[in-house]
Amino acid sequence: MKLERNIFYVLISEIIFTILPLVVIAIIRSYQKQPEQIFYNTEWIMMAIILFGQSIVKFSSGISNSKRKFRWQLVALIITVIISFGLIPSIVILIINLLATELNFTLYLFQLILLGISIITFFIIGYLGQKLMDEK
Repeated sequence: MKLERNIFYVLISEIIFTILPLVVIAIIRSYQKQPEQIFYNTEWIMMAIILFGQSIVKFSSGISNSKRKFRWQLVALIITVIISFGLIPSIVILIINLLATELNFTLYLFQLILLGISIITFFIIGYLGQKLMDEK
């Protein structure tokens, strides 16, 4: 039980540092008296990209550090799903948002959805990877 709590603390601390740019932007937008502009930032999707990447790194580090035997096909499938349905769509939405000449509410909504999915992915896959790294 203590191991799970420690893993949870590690994951939360990594997420806090990931969302730190949003805290800074929220302070700046509040100072500018434009709090509604917090929503229209590409930092949301950048956080999703970081969390999807961190999920892959944590999972692959845990697998490579573990003494257990894993089916490489399953490991490849998990990493492929994260890249194909999380990382690549996040990068595409970031590029479209950066190239857009006007604000598109739907794209910013997709950013938030992908951020939510990346947080869930990070907690599930990151938990597994961290647990495997912590096992001796």
